[in-house]
Amino acid sequence: MNEQTLIDSLASDCTGYPNRADVLALQPFTQDEVRARASRFLSLIEEVDHCAHDRANFVTRADRTLVQLAGGARAVVYHASGALQFHAGTTPFTAPFERVEERAVLTRLVTEAAQRLRVAEWAGENGSLAFERLFQSKGQGADREDRLAEAVLFRATGAWRHALGGIPVLGAASVALTLSGDGRLDALALNIRPGVAEKLDSAAVVAPEVAARQIAGHLASVLGKAKERLPDNVIASQTMRFGYLDLGKRKVQRVLAPVYLAQIVLRHRLETQGYVFAVPATERSYLELPLFGTETSANRSRTGTGGPCKDHVS
Repeated sequence: MNEQTLIDSLASDCTGYPNRADVLALQPFTQDEVRARASRFLSLIEEVDHCAHDRANFVTRADRTLVQLAGGARAVVYHASGALQFHAGTTPFTAPFERVEERAVLTRLVTEAAQRLRVAEWAGENGSLAFERLFQSKGQGADREDRLAEAVLFRATGAWRHALGGIPVLGAASVALTLSGDGRLDALALNIRPGVAEKLDSAAVVAPEVAARQIAGHLASVLGKAKERLPDNVIASQTMRFGYLDLGKRKVQRVLAPVYLAQIVLRHRLETQGYVFAVPATERSYLELPLFGTETSANRSRTGTGGPCKDHVS
């Protein structure tokens, strides 16, 4: 693997970074504010899907509050970040689309649903939301003679990216909205922290080449000393973006600071590995950045599935 080629590729991929960027202190919030945030979230959903949530049952746990709703629907609010999730409780194959629609049609459908849900209101002062990507959940069957049936489109998901002062907040999709084939809301996730308390600093942004060199060093340390040298074409893809970094819905975070975030995919023989690295975009480090992929995921079970809302008004 040619390290200099990786550095040059990452640096050239990252364009449009500012000379300076603000370092922001995030607004802390109480458990009462967490509950109020969940209630507001559910009220907006109720306005759109006409599914009564006045019988919501709140169950508070150590790291999150679960909200059990009528008809098997459910919601979650994470205490560390204020992130919100809603699921209508329908099964994955319920209410598919009549046909596989064009991407432009599906993009329009999810965008119109987002407008009805007023998701832009969650962007906060000096914040904005921009549509980023469309995902489609499809299925296809075959008989014993390997004759394929027509593909079926089950769900369409739109993803939006939150930005503060024009700088994107990187990480999981800031908003993810999923529609079923009958146009109903199947799921909604809001990964936007409650707000900015104050500006801590205005820092000079280092050049992408500096960050790319750090990232190449991180990759080398993760790979370790291999017995045989990796070939030069081992890198299948590499991207690097500038922005703020959200550490995830289960992480407490007090500061948003500029970073460079890189995604690198290595493919060698029959094995493919993906890596994500974040390094400070400023000379001074304002945020402790994890080395992604070194943490062990906790096992979690999924409970509380159910049917669709029974009192839907058409």
